[in-house]
Order: sequence, then C-alpha cells, then structure tokens
Amino acid sequence: MKTTLTILIGMLVLSTIAPFVSIYAISLIRKREHAKHIRIQKTIFWICVIGVLILELRIRFSGGSGSLIINSKYSDAPFFIFLLRAHIIGAVATYIIWATMIFWSNKKFKKKQTFPKQFSKIHKKLGYTTIAGLFYTAISAWIVCAIAFFI
Repeated sequence: MKTTLTILIGMLVLSTIAPFVSIYAISLIRKREHAKHIRIQKTIFWICVIGVLILELRIRFSGGSGSLIINSKYSDAPFFIFLLRAHIIGAVATYIIWATMIFWSNKKFKKKQTFPKQFSKIHKKLGYTTIAGLFYTAISAWIVCAIAFFI
C-alpha cells in the first residue's frame, strides 16, 4: 500500500502542476518562443501519460480500483461513484484532446514550420480546452482521493 500511496501522491502533484506548466508554455508563444512552447507541451504531456500509465498499472496489479478504495466508508456511496466516473471521463477526454492536438500540431508544423491562420484558431481553442480539462482533472482527482483515502 505504501508504493500505491506514493504513486497516487506523485500523480496528484503532477496533475496539479500540469495546467500551470501548460499556461507557462502558452506565455512563450507571445514571446515568439514556439520551439520552447512545443518542447514543454510535449514533455509535460508525456510525463503525465507515463504517470497515468504507472498509476493504472498499479491499480490493475492491486486488483482494480475497487481494491484500492475498499477501506473507504464511501466506496459504495452513489455520490462517490458519480464523482469517480466524472473524474475518469473528464481526464480521459482531456488527454484525448491534448494528444490529438499535439499530434495534429506536430504534423502541421513539420510540414510548413508555421501554422496556417485557421489552424491557429482551432489550436488556441483546443489549447484552452485542454488547460481547463487539466484543471478539472487535478481538482476532481484531489476530491476523489480525499474522499477515498483521507476522509
């Protein structure tokens, strides 16, 4: 359980930091530091993906998510199940949007070394959607963990 708690806390910290790192990366665009923006976004994305994979593997090897929260008095509570599902759906949607944007942007950028104006508008909207999703993921993760492990 000690390893699981360490992984869980590590992922909580990573989830909390990710939206702020992404906001910093956006600030680099205004300074015309596009290469640095790209590098930071890709790096934080892959670190988060690896963190999620480690957490998911630990959950699976522990017997599934139910085995981790079995000691919580709220594990069967409808509101907790709803919060857990809402967190998972929001996190998965955020990571899908983020991944799509990174891979799509990478393809477009490699082709022309610049972004067409229309794509930039879409990129900006998806970027802000991703940051909102990262904040949602972090906040909902803290709430789920607080209810499951600390309350």
